[in-house]
Amino acid sequence: MAKAKDKKGALGGVNSHLRARLAYLHNAASLLQSVTVSSKEPDDQRADNGNREITGSTRMVPDIVKPGIAAQKQSFATSPSNDTDRLSQLARVYVSHLRGVSLKSQLRLPVEAKRSFCKRCDTLLIPNVNCTHEIRNESRGRRKPWADVLVIRCTTCETEKRFPQTEKRSKKLAERRKEKAQAEKPDVK
Repeated sequence: MAKAKDKKGALGGVNSHLRARLAYLHNAASLLQSVTVSSKEPDDQRADNGNREITGSTRMVPDIVKPGIAAQKQSFATSPSNDTDRLSQLARVYVSHLRGVSLKSQLRLPVEAKRSFCKRCDTLLIPNVNCTHEIRNESRGRRKPWADVLVIRCTTCETEKRFPQTEKRSKKLAERRKEKAQAEKPDVK
C-alpha cells in the first residue's frame, strides 16, 4: 500500500524538515554576511583597493580550512580583517549548502531567497555593498516601457542577473474586448 500524500496547504507537510533546514541556512548566511559588512573597513583602506579580477566561467568555490591546518593558520590569523574574511567564506559555504540541499531534495527555493545570492560565487548579495542594482531598457531609446529589465551585478565575480520588470500576463482577449466595447459605447443617461 502506498503512502498517503499530504495536502499542499497542510502545515508541516512532507518536506517540512528540509524547508526548515533551507530557512536556517539562508538566515545563517545572511547573519554572517551582515556581520561581515558591518565590521568591514572602508574600501580606500583595503590592501587590494577593491580591484579583483576573475576570469573564466567556472564557479568559485569557497576556501575550507582542514582541521590539521587550522592550528598552523591560527598564529597568522589574528587581525580582525581575517575574522571577517572567514565569516564571509562561511556565509558562502552556507549558501552553497543551501543550493545543494534544494537541488538534491528537488525543492524550489522561494523567489526572494533565490535572488538573494550569486549563482556563480555563492556570495549573498547586499545592495550597494557587494552588488549593484540597475534598471535597463535598451529598446530604441526607452520607447517600450514594458521592456524594463532589472540588472543585478555581483561585484565579487562581475556576474549579471537579469529580471524582467513587466506584469506577468496581459489581460485575456475577452477582457480586452469588453474594455474596448465599453470605451466605444457612449455614456447614455
